[in-house]
Amino acid sequence: MASFLEFIADGENLFLTMAALVLALALLMGTLRDLRILVLVAGLFAIAHYTLRQADSVALIWVILLTLANAIPLVLLLMRSRRGLMRNEERELLEEVLKVEDPSHQRRLLDLVEWRDVREGETLVRQGQARPPLVYIASGEAAVEFDGAQVGVAEAGDFLGEMSLVSGATASASVVSLTAMRVARIERDGVIRLSGAIPELSGAFDRAMNLGMAAKIARMNEAVAEGEK
Repeated sequence: MASFLEFIADGENLFLTMAALVLALALLMGTLRDLRILVLVAGLFAIAHYTLRQADSVALIWVILLTLANAIPLVLLLMRSRRGLMRNEERELLEEVLKVEDPSHQRRLLDLVEWRDVREGETLVRQGQARPPLVYIASGEAAVEFDGAQVGVAEAGDFLGEMSLVSGATASASVVSLTAMRVARIERDGVIRLSGAIPELSGAFDRAMNLGMAAKIARMNEAVAEGEK
């Protein structure tokens, strides 16, 4: 234990230790951009370490080359990204929900999205509606109604109309806002076209909508269980 603390206390070894810790943290990142940022930080710590150990010039050269190999695509990604132009709600939908990082794909998806505010009591989807809209809920809650009876609640992070998009069937339930809401209406035909042309987007929507449906089913089961008590 003492020798380990001495290793950490040494200025040269401290940089190398920090590089290893940051690199380990990078492996936990959920997005490629965040992973590249932390790998870049780890590379800078490693450069500092080998700069102090002047005898390891070969190692220093390799670390610099590897750091540059990671830094160049990261810089290009940030330069191309519209991150600074996107609102928080757009960033959440694209990067956290759909997990789409490619700037060109992000731009094409944003062209399909129309954001709007919804008043309490407004109907978003009608039961039996043909080709109901594909809607993402950014904030607020809505009642899911079947034959006039509430059977569930849709909330922030949920999609509406996703089952109809997949099956082509009419809407199986109505959705009426319980509170003021902020939603994104996504052009369903555009999603179908893009998903066919870009497999990454098809997988992104499949994952997001499957997670959303699983969450809604879990909430409905919880509600039924509470009602039976």
